Amino acid sequence: MSPRLLLHRITTLAVLVVATLATPLLRAESTTRPNVLLILTDDQGWGDLGTHDNPIISTPALDRLAGESVRLNRFYVSPVCAPTRAALLTGRYPERTGVAGVTSRREVMRAGETTIAERFRDAGYATGCFGKWHNGAQMPLHPNGQGFEEFFGFCGGHFNLYDDPILERNGIPVRTEGYITDVLTDAAIEFLKTPRDQPFFCYVPYNAPHGPFQVRQDLFDKYDTGEISEKTAAVYAMVENIDDNVARLLGTLEQSGKTNDTIVLFLTDNGPNGKRFNGGMRGAKGSVHEGGCRVPCFIRWPEKVQPRTIQQITGHIDLLPTLAQWCDVPLDDSAKLDGKSLVNLIRDGADPALADRSILTYRPNQSQLKKFGKAAVRTNQYRLTIENGKAALFDMTTDPGQESNIADQHPETTERLKSEIKVYVDSINDSITSTRHVPVTKQRPTFIPSVDAQLTGNPGFADGISWAHSWVDNWTAATDKVSWPVDIAQSGRYQITLHYVCDAKDVTVAASIADQKISSTLRRFKSESVVRPDRDSQATPRRMLYFTQQSLGMVNLDAGKATLQVSRQSDGPMIELGGVTITSADVPAKDQFHLFLLAGQSNMAGRGIVTPADRVPDPRILMLDREGNWVPATDPLHFDKSIAGVGLGRGFARRYAAEHPDVTVGLVPCAVGGSPIAAWAPGGYHPQTKTHPYDDALARIQTAMASGTFKGILWHQGESDCKPGLAEAYKANLIDVFGRFRSHVGETTPIIIGGLAQRDAPKWTEDRKRVDQAHREVAAELPACALVESTGLTLKSDNVHFDRQSLLEFGRRYAEALAEIREEK
Repeated sequence: MSPRLLLHRITTLAVLVVATLATPLLRAESTTRPNVLLILTDDQGWGDLGTHDNPIISTPALDRLAGESVRLNRFYVSPVCAPTRAALLTGRYPERTGVAGVTSRREVMRAGETTIAERFRDAGYATGCFGKWHNGAQMPLHPNGQGFEEFFGFCGGHFNLYDDPILERNGIPVRTEGYITDVLTDAAIEFLKTPRDQPFFCYVPYNAPHGPFQVRQDLFDKYDTGEISEKTAAVYAMVENIDDNVARLLGTLEQSGKTNDTIVLFLTDNGPNGKRFNGGMRGAKGSVHEGGCRVPCFIRWPEKVQPRTIQQITGHIDLLPTLAQWCDVPLDDSAKLDGKSLVNLIRDGADPALADRSILTYRPNQSQLKKFGKAAVRTNQYRLTIENGKAALFDMTTDPGQESNIADQHPETTERLKSEIKVYVDSINDSITSTRHVPVTKQRPTFIPSVDAQLTGNPGFADGISWAHSWVDNWTAATDKVSWPVDIAQSGRYQITLHYVCDAKDVTVAASIADQKISSTLRRFKSESVVRPDRDSQATPRRMLYFTQQSLGMVNLDAGKATLQVSRQSDGPMIELGGVTITSADVPAKDQFHLFLLAGQSNMAGRGIVTPADRVPDPRILMLDREGNWVPATDPLHFDKSIAGVGLGRGFARRYAAEHPDVTVGLVPCAVGGSPIAAWAPGGYHPQTKTHPYDDALARIQTAMASGTFKGILWHQGESDCKPGLAEAYKANLIDVFGRFRSHVGETTPIIIGGLAQRDAPKWTEDRKRVDQAHREVAAELPACALVESTGLTLKSDNVHFDRQSLLEFGRRYAEALAEIREEK
């Protein structure tokens, strides 16, 4: 055995007992409240740091931070991640907040809990969260609903792909480039560097080194020497990457002159996710023993807090009241916190008021929440644990490895601590066993993953377990049911969308809720699952699957609790189910429903590549679908051709909706790719699509006007008329088209014309120049008409169609042009 590996296995059981000097807390004479940077890592154990005598891992930035900090040497969290996060965020034991586990909605924190972010936001702090949330995904459980003004990361318990991940920013999916920890740090740094006249509270809950164990090759190779397992090597590599990113965060504070004005905290959410060096402590992640719950906690506040090591027990529940006191954030009398302020303890090195305290740990029985699980009570001297109904007592001052059960020698202490656990468990049983309804609001679309469902019949979960990013499979029979308890916040009209894979035709799925039932025959969609990457070759393979989505229809729902159930109408080929989305689709009063006609050819219809963000609806933006129904708008808006993609419509609508917060936008897509101006005359025909563009648009206009009021005509067309014999008449024909449209939607309705792509403008033919000039002259001559330039926009490789990003920008420009017309009027 190598000396290095031997040293790695040496247990470091002794708890430091050297008393530290009681150096007073130094306070600067300043009225400026400090910033807060709170860093949390996922499944990094106490031993995964160089400063804790791990001889293999390299963590220079965290080691340096430890040396500059107060080190809470006996700091305790929950045995698994979601409960720790809930306690950290609320200052309350996690079960009081409703959190009892990590999946199947047991990870969800009640919306009524007041989080540290809400308290700091209400006290004037800018708040941001960048990383893994894991305490609820639907509004108001989402970070944006729990006090974080900015959120960038993901809400689930784990993530499948760490390279180029699709994350979310404030509810909208975002494609990123790079390794996930680096990407999250980039977003946090952007927040730290944002100029503002208020202090910030920045929460950075990294998801590493939680599995899957994915990390770049060179870092993995550094640790994969054969002396430790592949899993441990990957973990150490991921932690080294975390260390690099902590250095970046701290460097940003230094470069911006904020180091002395910022309280920096670093901790982890539970013990190590596997057997590896952990200072000789008993247990690991999931255990109520020391190895599962004791983690590093460093607090740095230069010139205000003297670096020292503190031996009194502390925990995740203590950080909220401590930070609130330091930052002058009020805690009202109704705040029933379990945590204690550590200000005096950190100032003096010891606090007699906390000498006799106890800290509770409870891990509910995951198969039956009403049954007792396992628990621990921690005092400054003793540790009582209860597992499988048996109590054990340990004296941590003489037996830090928990090897000698002394319960029989100290029956009074044992019974007293057992009583504390009983009282606590009795107090939280109702909280963790009540039905966990999914909140459905009008604020945002509500995606409900299949892993949160209750299954009846043959369906099961892929890979046999309902972890985040799993899905329902083996859904084959008409008797199979998939259901979710929901709580509708407001009465209204809602769309139900299914996320699925089904490699078969003529499969019909029904959804029922309250007294409403709808159904739809699914489009055939084939998708093969793939095994996600993992550096640990011994890891259980976990699969990934990409889903399509399809609306099942609209329902009118009353506010209140209900059960949403989906079923198939007949036995048949398997459906794999990713979840459902419920989206508000209220059609408002006519004067509050602002309609816009989208007309022209393919650059209005859109040929941009559709991303996940383009499939997320906005409840305040509707579209008239092919059948003439108002539905939440998602790309592709148009249906002229199978290649329809992202257009400029939703980019326009988002900008308009932001400027008009009291209205709903209704898009009426009518563009037809390849259609010349002649097809936009009454009776005009486009043989390629076998449509009558003008006649079809007029019919859709009349349908739309029954519900709303037209506020604009958005036009992009002309490419098909840049030909001899067509270009000469283009201007007159365009004026005729606009006149006819206005005769139906209103003579003063604004018209926005989009300019032709500027590619090779110096080489344009005379016909293209003529069409371009016609656009400019019509915009100048007609009242309430404007031209939007396409300067700076880029085309796809076909050199005809604008790319996705350019179309989004084009839509924004259309909205600006419309706003200028309205100002002039």
